[in-house]
Amino acid sequence: MGKIEDKKRKKKEALLKSAYQLFTEKGIDNTSISEIAGNAKMAKGTFYLYFKDKYEVQDCLIAQKANLIFEKANKKLDDWIEHGNCRSFEDCVIFLADCIIDQLNENPSLLRFIAKNLSWGVFSNIRFQEKDNQNCMDVFDSLLEQSEKQYRQKELMIYMIVELVNATCYNVILYDAPVALEKLKKELYETIRGILHQFECKG
Repeated sequence: MGKIEDKKRKKKEALLKSAYQLFTEKGIDNTSISEIAGNAKMAKGTFYLYFKDKYEVQDCLIAQKANLIFEKANKKLDDWIEHGNCRSFEDCVIFLADCIIDQLNENPSLLRFIAKNLSWGVFSNIRFQEKDNQNCMDVFDSLLEQSEKQYRQKELMIYMIVELVNATCYNVILYDAPVALEKLKKELYETIRGILHQFECKG
């Protein structure tokens, strides 16, 4: 990477870092482009060299933060499988969900930022550099290949699980309501198993 490209990358990263700080403190609606640029020690005009508007920044940040969460969870899953702990595809899916939930529980501000905005498009396009740039569905397909079971409508099945985890964890993590997280996990993981059983091809 040349000096000019490196300088551009650093400026874009500074704008993203500034925006994330302001979005999590004030919310996107209460944050102006001037504030994002000023907080990054740049002129407002510089912002438009990298982004069309603050909503493009939001989309970029959601993808970036979600990518980090899933990469970390996937690495833990690989280690778990390597040590012979995974007994089934169901176990792997629940292990991944647990890793993701724990990360969000440790960082409520990150949960507030991405939970209401993590669209299926963002999720399905998350890519893992350590796995030759595979996306999330590639990872699930790989796990399914190692499973003895067959599932119909795999994308819909994973979509329902992602939406379920996303929706149920928000209030529980942020407000400890209607139940504590450990109680939710117990019921949530049984429900995930139920979804997997529902989509399993029988006979």
